[in-house]
Formats: sequence, C-alpha cells, structure tokens
Amino acid sequence: MEIAMSLFFAIMVAPNLAQMDGHLNGDRAQLPRCLQETLKDLRAFSKLGECPKQCTKEGFSKPPLLVISMDGFARDYLDRYTLQSLSFISTCGATAERVHPPFPSRTIPSHYTTVTGLYPESHGIVDNVAYDPQISDEMENMKRTPKEGFYKGDPIWNTYKRHGGRTACLFWPGCAYNISGLSPDISPPYNKSLPFRHRFDMIMEWLLQPESRRPGLITAYLDQPDSAGHFFADVSKQLVQLDDDLRYLIRRLDAEELLPCINLVLVSDHGMQRINNTQYFSQLLNDRNVLTASGVIGRVYKYKSNATVENLMEPFACEKGNRWKVFSRESIPTRKHYQKTARVGDVIVQGEPGTSFYSYPSQDLHFAGDHGYDFINPTMHTVFIAMGPSIKRGVVIPAFQNIEYFNLFLDLLGLPENVPNNGTVGLLDGILTHPPHRSPPLRFPFLPLLLLGIIQFLPHWYSKALVSDQGALQGPILAELMCPKAKQMPFRILSKPIHCSQNYCGSTLIFDREGNAPLGIAEILTMGVNHFFEEICYFLNSKYGSLCGNHADREESILRSLSADAGLEFYSTGAERISWKSRFITDVLDPLNEYTRSLAQRMGRVISITGTAFDFDYDGIADEKRSSSPSHLYRILMACSGPWSQDNTSCLLSSDLKILSFIFPHMDGDINCLTKEDLLLEYTARLLDVELISGLRLIFPNMSHEQYLRLETHINTKLW
Repeated sequence: MEIAMSLFFAIMVAPNLAQMDGHLNGDRAQLPRCLQETLKDLRAFSKLGECPKQCTKEGFSKPPLLVISMDGFARDYLDRYTLQSLSFISTCGATAERVHPPFPSRTIPSHYTTVTGLYPESHGIVDNVAYDPQISDEMENMKRTPKEGFYKGDPIWNTYKRHGGRTACLFWPGCAYNISGLSPDISPPYNKSLPFRHRFDMIMEWLLQPESRRPGLITAYLDQPDSAGHFFADVSKQLVQLDDDLRYLIRRLDAEELLPCINLVLVSDHGMQRINNTQYFSQLLNDRNVLTASGVIGRVYKYKSNATVENLMEPFACEKGNRWKVFSRESIPTRKHYQKTARVGDVIVQGEPGTSFYSYPSQDLHFAGDHGYDFINPTMHTVFIAMGPSIKRGVVIPAFQNIEYFNLFLDLLGLPENVPNNGTVGLLDGILTHPPHRSPPLRFPFLPLLLLGIIQFLPHWYSKALVSDQGALQGPILAELMCPKAKQMPFRILSKPIHCSQNYCGSTLIFDREGNAPLGIAEILTMGVNHFFEEICYFLNSKYGSLCGNHADREESILRSLSADAGLEFYSTGAERISWKSRFITDVLDPLNEYTRSLAQRMGRVISITGTAFDFDYDGIADEKRSSSPSHLYRILMACSGPWSQDNTSCLLSSDLKILSFIFPHMDGDINCLTKEDLLLEYTARLLDVELISGLRLIFPNMSHEQYLRLETHINTKLW
C-alpha cells in the first residue's frame, strides 16, 4: 500500500512539487510518513540538474572517499545509452575520455590493480585463476582460494589504515584476504544476490556513523552489467536498472546532505566483447602433461611436461593474428607488463577479439560475451566518473590506464606519496580542485648526459677507417667534415650511468663507457634521402676512442645499424652496428625501418631515437650490468601535429608534439606471421616504458610538467 501511494504521489503530484512545497512548508508533519519520505526523495531528485553546493554538515571537514565499481561497464555504453545518474555526476565533476584496463582485462586482476596501482605481474593476480607451484599444486580460483600468498602489494585500504583511517569494503575483490598484515575494518562476506539498493543502504549507514566510527574509505563492488554482458547480447535492461539504483543512491546522499561532503568515484574494470569463436586446448595440444588456463587469454604451463616452450608454441604458430597470437614470457610485448612472474604461464595465447579458450569442451560456459583482451582494443575500454568537494567540475581528462587510480586515491585521502606503485604521481592532478605541490619526480638518479645536437661540442668530427683482421685498409681516411649549422633537438637526455657521446651534423650516437655496445642514436629524418657518401665505407669516430673503446665486428654475428635510414650520414658507421639475429632483422628491424622512412616521406620531418636495452630478467627495468648483446631494441618517433618551428628543430607549439614508441624483444623472428602494421602495433609502448627499460629519460625544457606526464604515459591504440 505504501509503495502504491508513493508511486501515485510521484506521478500525480511531482509536477507541482515546488508549489506544494511552499504550501506544506509548515504542515509537512501532518502528511503520512510515506508521503513525507517520498516528498523528500522527489525534492532531492528534482535537483539532479543542480550540482551540490558547499558541504555544511558537521564532522565532514575531511571528505570520505566512496569508490564504486560497476563490473563490465564498457566505455561505449556511454555512447549508446543515456544514464541520468552518470550524466549528473560527470556534469558536476570529472570524467575521462576512456580508461585502459591492465592486461589481461579480467575482473579480479583489474580490480586489484585499481586499489594497488600495480600491474598484475607485480601484484600477483595474473588472471581470475592462476597456478603457482610454490603455493598450490593445482590451479587456484582467485575468488575463493583459501591459500595465502597470491595477493601481493599493498591495497589502498591497508595504506589508509596505517595512517589511522577506518575502512569499509563491500565485496571488492581482494578485501576478504589479510594482505600485508591488515584487513578492512568492515568487510561483510560476499552476497551476489544482495540487491544494489540494499548495498547502498549499507553504505549510507556507514557514512552516517559518528565521525570516530565512520569509514573514511569505502570500496564497493557491483557485479552488473558484467553478468548481463556475459549471457545476453542486449544489456540495455540491466543498464536501466543500474541507472535507477544509482539515482537512488544520489537521492539518499542528497537527502542526508552528504552529496557535497564526500568524494564519489565510479569506475569499471573492463569492457565487453561478443564471442564468436571458441577453442579447446585439449584439441590444440597433444601433451596431456601440461596445465592450461581458460579465458580469452589462454595460458599454458609446462607443469609435468618435458616439452620445450618452443614445442608448446608450435601448434599456435603463424595464425597471422586471425584468431590468436602466441607469446612466450620473453616475447610478449613489454607494454603489457606480463612477464615478471612465472604465474603468467610458459606460453600465453592471446585471443583476438571474439576468440575464447577452454581447457576442455566440458568446461565451455557458452558465453555470449567475454573480456580480458588486449587493452588497446576499444571494446575493452572503460569509464571513470567522479564528483565531490576535492574534484573539479565539468572536466574531461585524456585517456589513462587504471594503474593511475591508486595515486589519485592517496591524494583524495590526504595520504603521502611514498607508496611504491606503477602509476605516475601527478598525472591526474587536472581533476583536483587543490592538487598537492609536487617536485617533478626522477625515477632514477639521473645524471646529465648531453644536449642532442653538436651545439655544445666541436662543430666537426674526424673519422678513421676500419682495418680488417689482415691489416688491409677497407676504406679511405675521411677528411674533416664541417657542419654548416649545428642542429639542436627539442629535448635533453638524462641517464643513470655516465655515457659517451659522438655528435654529428644532425645526429648523435650514445655509448656506454665500457664500449660494450652502442646504446642509441638520435637523428632527424626528412623527406627525400640524404646521401652523404657515394659508396659504402665503414668507419669509426675517434673522438672518444680512448674512453669508450671500439665496438669491433665479429664474424659470427650479423651486424646492422641502429640508424633508420641508409641515406643518413653514418648508416655505415661501424661503431653503431649491432649484432642481431637474422630473422629479427628480416621480420622486425627491416619493417620498422621501412615504416619509419615512410613516415618521414609522408609527414616531411620525423625525429627518431633508436637504441638498445638490457633487461634479461624481463621486469621492464634496465639491468644494472650490460652484456655485449642487447635483450631489446627500442625506437621513439617524434613528429608535430602542427607546424614546425622556423629552424625545423621542434614543434612551433609544444602541445603539437606527438610520440610513437616501440619496444621489441630480441627474438628469433615473428612466430605469428603478422603483417608489418599488426606487428608494429603489437609492440608499441609508452614513452615511459622505453625510459624505464633503457635507463634514459627525455626532458622537454619548453613543456609543462603536466603535459610531459601525458606525453610520457600516452598509450597509442593505432599507428600513425
């Protein structure tokens, strides 16, 4: 009866709510209780178009942080459907163009990345199920494993507790486990059947507690629209229900005058993709001694098998990316950060959108949709929407990855920035009303290396010919070559160890002090070909000969220049020729150089930085010691989306600078037989990834720190 009367009141009376409110201002107590509550709710709901004012409620000088995750809420849902609740929050707060999940874009890994700021390879939850022989003899489900040791890192609720805060966790993945010695103060057992409104009522109860007992941090999990996306092609009904429930929460917060007093953050863990191709490992692999993990990212563990990794990869070879791509821990792209722990498996079979893997047909769940795919796929992108006293209004920030949430949570909770994580401090400062004062961080104890271009050095260079083992002169001694004008690059390079440099008219070589291997070359590529030499002649620069030593040719090695263009001034410089595997040259380096040269022709001018990296433990960080042969090759390409400066050395506007980076493991060819474009896109990387694996850092003197962080962390989802 109460519900029916409330509904009648909403339909018949709400249009005249303002007029009634004036008449009933002194007589509201005479109304039935249900109508009093409905009037209160409707008044609050009628104000959804008005952003909340300043908080006046006592005891909220420090706004609590409420983080709500909507499992499986894809970014494209915002384009296809209208959700009034999310529109209201984004209008009164901040939102992102899109958010990239981690790899793999699975529920538990992504949620745990959100609260730790760590990649799955670092926090240990590499998928919803995982195998670690040091913990268990069998595959364990991360939702309900009783075994300790899987969850690593330090979730935000533990960090907050260590600083004296009180925390509540409502079904967030991971909060049921005692991690790093702590657990949330409030953490009811998971109950999937508990309606969302009841969950919101619990949250309201916690927020209305006295300040001494009130949680300052609440993390809440909603299992929709993920469940609908897995089993139904149409999620519209579930989104309507979700919107209604979120409006209920907003009404309750407003009715209790809490809406302007808390920071409300809505996130999601991944998107959703239709499934049209299912594969079974039992039919793809003949070896029954292996252990396999199901999902759109299939994983194969050697387990009790004597097969080599190469043997296990062979059945998946040369698929050309039609249904899947196969990688070892060593060959998977660095940008996915899925190498550091053996839990990822010995072989990773990355399903292409629409493909899913099961160990056996009997395990097939017959999903209509699934997720976990590469985060550059648009269907995996998700959302960030937030409002509150600490958050600016009407702000839309560029795309970012969900490793960045943790540092944002630290700021919203007023905690120090001394918790190690994979995020970038200050990247999301653009949404904060009062961001903390920060000093630009240096990830390494960098030492100045050089200003690229020879402006700081002698404007000439001397060369000497290489001599064969028999002592025969292989090329003429080159006379002094004068540069008409020294060219400067629009950036500086900083380095952890001290390096040697060799500077030329438009290019710079970088060596380590031991002379083990050249580390990099920076060059300006322009339309057309610059022929400095009529014929090929190999030579070494003598400027640093006594300090750096000579990088000698070796008969058993295949040498190839780091330079992107054979027409440039020292493509044949013996000092910067690197030993590479033959198929790496044909499958990787040649296509990369061809693409780079095509960009110079199409765009007119491109700056290219190519170098070697040494990361033999595959943690994404440059090794302390280098060997004579690199583990990786990287290339950074820079161009201007607008006009170049008058001297053609930088963009006229620093905001026009764009960067496309690559990191390639020194692998023996491309086992997937990808097209040139697919291969290059697969091995794109953030500028920050290149900096970490190379030990170098680029500094742009004319660029703001916020702009630099955006450039450094930008994820390219397509080639130029």
